[in-house]
Amino acid sequence: MPSHQLNNQQPSPNTPSFGGGQGEAVLKSLSIRITTDGLSFCVYAPTGTPRYVFQKLRVKPVVSLAANLKEALMTEPLLKQPYKRVNVLITTPQFTTVPAVAFEREHIEDTFRFVFPKVEHTHISYNMLRRSGIAVIFGFDKHLRQLIIDDFPRARFYASASTLIEFFSERSLIGTNRKMYAYRHDDQLTVYCFQQGRMLFVNSYPVHGINDCQYYLLGLWKELKYDQLEDALFVVSDDDGSKELVDKIHYFLRNVSLIDRSDDFRETITRGNSTIPYDLQTLLVCGF
Repeated sequence: MPSHQLNNQQPSPNTPSFGGGQGEAVLKSLSIRITTDGLSFCVYAPTGTPRYVFQKLRVKPVVSLAANLKEALMTEPLLKQPYKRVNVLITTPQFTTVPAVAFEREHIEDTFRFVFPKVEHTHISYNMLRRSGIAVIFGFDKHLRQLIIDDFPRARFYASASTLIEFFSERSLIGTNRKMYAYRHDDQLTVYCFQQGRMLFVNSYPVHGINDCQYYLLGLWKELKYDQLEDALFVVSDDDGSKELVDKIHYFLRNVSLIDRSDDFRETITRGNSTIPYDLQTLLVCGF
């Protein structure tokens, strides 16, 4: 699959040089995934064995996520190595989109605060999606950002929605029907709607089971006037239950299917690996 291009708000820095007789370290990249209550890491080393390592941090619920990250940065071996590139994936429902032609960088805070007026202690950032012609404005804990910048000054931050919009946009180019992509993760259901690469709709909903997912998907299908026979729904999940959801919705819609990760990532080292969150896999596919 061709690589996608996401432009972060930060300028492209020169690649730092690492010494210490570890030339292979220059090629390694680190991806940090941050959710509302979890942290995970993926290291990709093209010359290493194994070529990638994924680790989910055991978070202590009695302290803040920032405190968990601070401890991990001091103690986790994966986070104390030199890397050519560090990407931070923010998996959050606190995002909104703006057409690229209407985007103004100086107004990102006003735009975010208009959509999420009650969110506090937030760093507001954005990604410009050149392929899709969309800017994704998102917010996340400013303390988490500062901790990462202190250890990895050249880290680049991406919204989960940014990587998936670009990824699904390309998938939707096949055929002329409209497509809905449902990603279930971290007690959230994020839905992306496209027609031949053009995004029609995106939103995230809190869910606590299959019935919640079915409620939102069928309601949205009706609201957007999708065709029950011609348009298509694709479902992927980071936990169990996707097949049950597909089976239930099949009673109402004809074209419903599970996303096959082995097919999506057949050209990558993570092919068929369902332990790595789907949005993190798309980040790796995007070539960061």
